[in-house]
Amino acid sequence: MKTLKQQLFRATWLGAIMLISIYTLVLSSAIMYTENRSSEQRLSIIAPHHFKQFATTETPEIEINPLLTLYKDYSSLPQKIQAAISEGWTGVQTFQFDDDSEFSVYAAALDGQTHTYYAVEDVNPIEWSDADLLKVEVIFAGAGGLLFLLATYLIRVQAGRLAKPLQDLVHHISDKNKDDLDTDIVNEKSCAEIYHIETAVNHYRQRMKQMLHREQTFTRYVSHELRTPMMAIKGNVSVLQKRHGDNKQLKGINKALDNVNELIHTFLCLARESELAPTPITLDNRWVEMLIAPLQSKCQANQVTLNWQLQEPFEINCEAILLQTLVYNLLDNAINCTFDGEVDLFVSQSGVVVIDSGIGLDEKPRGYEGFGVGLQIVEDICAKYHWQFSLQSNPEQGCRAEVTFV
Repeated sequence: MKTLKQQLFRATWLGAIMLISIYTLVLSSAIMYTENRSSEQRLSIIAPHHFKQFATTETPEIEINPLLTLYKDYSSLPQKIQAAISEGWTGVQTFQFDDDSEFSVYAAALDGQTHTYYAVEDVNPIEWSDADLLKVEVIFAGAGGLLFLLATYLIRVQAGRLAKPLQDLVHHISDKNKDDLDTDIVNEKSCAEIYHIETAVNHYRQRMKQMLHREQTFTRYVSHELRTPMMAIKGNVSVLQKRHGDNKQLKGINKALDNVNELIHTFLCLARESELAPTPITLDNRWVEMLIAPLQSKCQANQVTLNWQLQEPFEINCEAILLQTLVYNLLDNAINCTFDGEVDLFVSQSGVVVIDSGIGLDEKPRGYEGFGVGLQIVEDICAKYHWQFSLQSNPEQGCRAEVTFV
């Protein structure tokens, strides 16, 4: 897709070519018109003088000089001149014929007479030679070329100047370092149209900022309000475990409380302001083993073989709980969609890939119907760190989820 600067340059460049072509055509026509008018004007002055002397002779035509010939009547004119004018025509005009010959003809009657005399001047010998004409054409072509280069340079500069405010606006909007929405977009060199666009964008960014602030505040308040009763429940469960032992029901309640607590922690991290520097974490075999350990029971229930591969240990700057939640949710979703199959996890410095042999994206897993919160959290985490997330069906079976660290 072409930029506005390129489109402006192309439009004005074509306009410049058209104007220069018209200029050259008008100039050539003006030269030809000036030549013809000069010949006709000269003939109008000298022909009446020669007609007076010619009237006293008996000869039907007389050659005044190699260019000018006088004729006493219409029948004595050359045939191509007769074909160009009618008998009785008076005036002065230049005629150009098919054989490239060109003649100026003057026809008038002497004072007090009705008889018309004709003066015919051969224009070709006094016109520019081919060499002179070529020289003039070269000069005009050179001048036109310089004018075209100058016009091209000015058009390019002007197109860049006109497009710059809009380019600055696009760069400002797409700059990831300025997505905090705190700074209004202001360009002092903007034209009226760009200024109105900037004003509209700034208004929209303010609305987005207010909505984002409300969402973060709501998430923070809800998470804090949930933590208090959760801690109370967990404390009471701990008391019951001490009194009655660690039975299956209390273990289940404890596990559910841990899951909800991690979910609340994840929401708080997502709602946290981005200026807080994330802590570098190391991804190694131990990190992956701890992550997949809670999923083993679900793998056994679904008869799923979970394979994983870490290319090499590496560090990444992000909230540890968010990265754990991201990978856990991808694996959990893959295991839920797979029965009697395999789920493969690949972790490298470039990203995380989870491939399953399940039912794909066209069907919902039986027994795990939900609202897709897990994948929505994955998308929110990726948006927070500007990572790229994609989920697509495999050609044969299952689907492939990929997160690219950029």
